[in-house]
Amino acid sequence: MQKCSYCGKEYIENNHIFEGLPDFVKENIRFIPSCDCLEKLREKEMEEMEKKRIRECIMNKVKKYKDISVTGKKFYESKFENADMKELHMQFAKQYADNFLKKKLTKGLIFFGNVGIGKTFATACIANQLMDNGRTVLVMNLGLYINKLKAGGWEEAEQDILKQVEQCDLVIIDDFGAEKGLDNDKSTWRAEKIYNLIDTRYRAEKPLIISTNLKFDKDVKKCELEANFKYQGVGRIRDRIADMCYPVRVVGENKRGMSEKEFLECIA
Repeated sequence: MQKCSYCGKEYIENNHIFEGLPDFVKENIRFIPSCDCLEKLREKEMEEMEKKRIRECIMNKVKKYKDISVTGKKFYESKFENADMKELHMQFAKQYADNFLKKKLTKGLIFFGNVGIGKTFATACIANQLMDNGRTVLVMNLGLYINKLKAGGWEEAEQDILKQVEQCDLVIIDDFGAEKGLDNDKSTWRAEKIYNLIDTRYRAEKPLIISTNLKFDKDVKKCELEANFKYQGVGRIRDRIADMCYPVRVVGENKRGMSEKEFLECIA
């Protein structure tokens, strides 16, 4: 007797076979499953197809805003297999990416440290591992985003981007703070836009990853994010980030610039 390959239950005889059916059809449906495994499997397949459709829809919208993104050839070539995994922040990044694929995470990371020591590379490695496994990732540069909004004509796009910020599996803000602080005549406007962006992700209870050259410290007096990004007189932006992101200090020497080996390869 044939059995279900999923639960092992034996098939039962089909008592609803129409006499007018060809014999080979009758033979094929003579016994049918006594369980609902196949129905559940079909439902799961339909759910996966719908999830895939939604992911593709989100990714198409994400690609539409590539002019506020930092993704490019160098970004997509950033992989953990090309990294120096002896570095502690890279080990942390790899562990985070692996766990992201295993369970639902609501907390993110903030990589902080000096210029050129691998913060963006670490975030790119995380993004690529997740995207290679079907997750939706929005990578954006805060400075480009603010400049686009300031130029005008982006009111509708802003709402669309905030919707993607709310829906994406992961949002990465690269080089946070490089676009100037909030100490000029448009500080209130800029602070509101940055706060709305961070707060949208916060209320969605989804993870956010930030890279910044600014010093991040639990002590607000030592935290440059607190000093540079106050909103309505208080550090609401810093507080949101502190609630959402675990701080990872990145140390090391500046990796930017061309080595002698790379130069010789270019002119060979």
